[in-house]
Amino acid sequence: MSEETQSEEAGGEARAEQPLSRAARAAAFDFLCRSLSDRRAGSESPDPDWIALVEQANRERVVTNLYAAFERHGWPADAPSDLREYLALVHDANAVQNRAIRRQAIETAEILNRAGASFVFLKGANWLLEVPEAEIGERWLADIDLAIAPCDWTKGLAAIEAAGFRPVLDPAIYRRHFHHVPLARPGDAVTIELHRHLGWQRHLLATDEVVAAARHSGALALSSPAHRFIYGSLHAQLQNMEYAAGTFSLRDLCDIQYLAATQADSLDWPAIAALARARGIMRYLAASLHLAHRLLGLVIPQPFADNPRAQRHATRCLLQHRGNLRPRLTSIAVRLASLMDSRRLAYELDCEQAPWLVRQPLIAGGRLVSVARRIFHGRVEAVPAPEN
Repeated sequence: MSEETQSEEAGGEARAEQPLSRAARAAAFDFLCRSLSDRRAGSESPDPDWIALVEQANRERVVTNLYAAFERHGWPADAPSDLREYLALVHDANAVQNRAIRRQAIETAEILNRAGASFVFLKGANWLLEVPEAEIGERWLADIDLAIAPCDWTKGLAAIEAAGFRPVLDPAIYRRHFHHVPLARPGDAVTIELHRHLGWQRHLLATDEVVAAARHSGALALSSPAHRFIYGSLHAQLQNMEYAAGTFSLRDLCDIQYLAATQADSLDWPAIAALARARGIMRYLAASLHLAHRLLGLVIPQPFADNPRAQRHATRCLLQHRGNLRPRLTSIAVRLASLMDSRRLAYELDCEQAPWLVRQPLIAGGRLVSVARRIFHGRVEAVPAPEN
């Protein structure tokens, strides 16, 4: 071995041991966002620290999206071969996993159809069931989410249980949750989550209306494009506490980008904005769109474009994202917001529609119980962490 080779290997080992700098992470995140968007990095843009790029892509759970973007738009000229190999390996493994998840989702739909239970798929399951085979490895999924019509809940759940699905966690944790305890059969790729309601905010978007507006294809019932956007935004901003904590999920923003690109003709933005104003959720939908614009170059639909509050929220999120203590403080902020969230507590206590003077003391008592749950670590009934 030559001295030059030894020096290069020693330098590589030393480089691997050095912690990534804040500047390297920030530059890698910016490069990641440009790569995922249609705003390709120009020739004057320096290559990122490739280790930092992979770290950021893993943290944001968009490694497979990044591989697909490079395949579509072209790989950076100086991208090392091991980066290509790593991204391809993860993408191909994810494609195998997603095929198994898709088979499981189709089987679940067939079970519910035979039982005569109306339902609709939610979140990433919609993407999985409509995407072409060539693109099936592009998005990472953790589970299968679907909502069952309230009038069919009992027979739908009974049919799923009769088919061999069993709880994978303690059912007591989900006794007052908006979805049933996660279920799976031996050998299943992921769990399924049967939703009673679409989050703690059950009155902002009702299960019945999403089921009624579903698009049917054989045994499958997919959420309408409008409901996919609305529910995705509410889930991120309220369920995952992103609005309260000033955080965001790049993967969720990629979902909005995909939806806008593939379902543009079916998204009636003025109608969505009118519904948002009527239900008091304009700030949450606008926040998601403004973040997608800032990070991925999404063109904001006109009804949501002139929204100073959403602009300020996006700025706040990006400033917090670049902080030295992220993601530790982010995790603490999300858990604190979840612990104290009045919507969650009102849902659990079934007092959302109660008069203010009745509701507020109940919520205050609920906060004390939430704190006790955390202090005693399960001696009092636990509450699931915010959904991903």
